[in-house]
Amino acid sequence: MKKAAALLPSSIRVLLPLLCLTLALASPAQPRQGSIVYEKKLDVYRHMPKDDQNRAMIPQFQTTVYELLFKDSISVYKAMPKDEAPDPFDNNSGGMHVIFRMTGPGDDGAFYRNYSSGRLLEETILADKKYIITDTIPQQPWKLSDDTTTILNHLCKKATLTTPRGEKVVAWYTSDIPLPIGPDQFSGLPGAILQANIDEGSILISAKEIRSNVDNRELKAPSGGHLISRADYRKKRDEVFGPPDAQGRRIDRN
Repeated sequence: MKKAAALLPSSIRVLLPLLCLTLALASPAQPRQGSIVYEKKLDVYRHMPKDDQNRAMIPQFQTTVYELLFKDSISVYKAMPKDEAPDPFDNNSGGMHVIFRMTGPGDDGAFYRNYSSGRLLEETILADKKYIITDTIPQQPWKLSDDTTTILNHLCKKATLTTPRGEKVVAWYTSDIPLPIGPDQFSGLPGAILQANIDEGSILISAKEIRSNVDNRELKAPSGGHLISRADYRKKRDEVFGPPDAQGRRIDRN
């Protein structure tokens, strides 16, 4: 290598280190803090009997917008305020209508994960009382693939997962954000998850925007609620709403 370099003209040998330095400075740094805005699209009809008369009174798709804030080993996932993410079910058309809701992580408050300690805290409301569910971040058995796609100008690789409830998940993650973060219940890949497709479109969670700034005050662990284990919370929830459906999902209809 030294012999080859010696054969180069002296002007090129002088400029080569400068060129390498320029290229290094021009390469984008991998972000370790920021936020990702996701759209979660639920196919309501997939969770209702085909002969359910309520189909005529509700849109097929329910869309909710969430934000995942992150910095190093900490992430917080939560629904965005309604004034920033309008509810497509709110309308002034009058007449009778059905409100269909499927709740999940981040709907009632912060879904906090500390990947260094493995700690997970989830804010939720049950019977007008605030709880903070204490848990550990689960190790999800992802299967990695070499398939690629591009999302928001980021090269993404494919990973698949079958949840304990039998749901088939296809996720796309990017190593451009080298953190094991993701939306909803999904995490643990060698890069941020920018899309998760559950059961072929039954639920589709897609990144819509990536921001480089984050308010550190938004990354604190939730507090001010009754601490409870996930097992004990599930018991209380079943007492209030009854058992979940066959797929382990809980659907509220008002």
